[in-house]
Amino acid sequence: MTNEKITVLHTEASLGFGGQERRILRELEGLNPLRFRGMLLCQPGSKLGSVTQARGIPTHWLKLRSGYDPLAYFQILKLLKREQIDIIHTHSSRDGWLVGAAGKWLGMPVFRTRHLLTRIGGPFVYKRLADQVITVSEDVRQYLIGAGVPAEHIVSVPTGINLKRFNPARADLADVRNRFNIPRENFVIGIVAVLRFPKGHRFLLQALQKLLPEFPRLQLLIVGTGPQEHNILNQIAELKLEKNVLMLGQQDNIPSILKALDAFVLPAQEEALGTALVEAIAMGVPVIATQIGGIPEVVGDAGLLFPSEDVDALVSHLRRLIRSPDLAARMRAQGMLRARELYDENRMIRRTEELYLKAMEAAP
Repeated sequence: MTNEKITVLHTEASLGFGGQERRILRELEGLNPLRFRGMLLCQPGSKLGSVTQARGIPTHWLKLRSGYDPLAYFQILKLLKREQIDIIHTHSSRDGWLVGAAGKWLGMPVFRTRHLLTRIGGPFVYKRLADQVITVSEDVRQYLIGAGVPAEHIVSVPTGINLKRFNPARADLADVRNRFNIPRENFVIGIVAVLRFPKGHRFLLQALQKLLPEFPRLQLLIVGTGPQEHNILNQIAELKLEKNVLMLGQQDNIPSILKALDAFVLPAQEEALGTALVEAIAMGVPVIATQIGGIPEVVGDAGLLFPSEDVDALVSHLRRLIRSPDLAARMRAQGMLRARELYDENRMIRRTEELYLKAMEAAP
């Protein structure tokens, strides 16, 4: 290996900008500029690509019609040669197949991050089209092992966040309660998540309805956009929750939103890690979440867990938190400590760089 910079190409076929894409952005921006040169390959219309391009990260656009796209495959081969790529890092199905195959054909080290806990079609792409598989949590790693991917082929590198940004002591955080006319005495619950069915927004709305007769000053903030928006709005109307629920849509200043909360709830039915939970505990927000996937890894002793779809258990946890300021204070302190110790993005980036360097040393 020479002293020249190592060029790393991240690839992402998704057009969205959720936790997966935000991790890719952090990994690209955090690379040591003295050792690495990072760039992105994405599809036209990619929100991640728009962000990387605006921030000066070399961004290449290519339509990936499916995991079998001969035209795209040959264009990828040309790109890899032209840009003198040293390491490929894929993140989704289409790019995992196409770019992974091209990289293997050219003898380049290929990494693949598995961000999700959903079922895979088979282990081939992880065993044959990647030299190293990175998972966002140990739970995802164990799932892949059970699905037939060799254990020695997989390493867990938990998703980290920018702890300077998600710092409750920041003096520049906006006053969200004042902005949305939320009384100081209200107990504010929040959820920050893409509006998808598996995120379980409907269970939180059901819990809110059950609690309102006892705690009429409850307020729920729903942050995010997605395909379930219409259904969520309909449920709010059906349960007559319009006065107690604010749909805020996409928000850029998530730390300010979190600063305004008394509790963060994630009633998901599946979750590989839950980056929003990491952000919440870092901001000192007590969290309540389902006991599934990688969530227990994140929450630890900094929150309360309940069985998926168990609305009564969620109601019980919220009632307990509302009635116990001492419990809330302990959870706040434990969460901030846990975030600092385990989920600093610098730890994630440095560990990934170590894996890159090891792969380059082993390359012929």
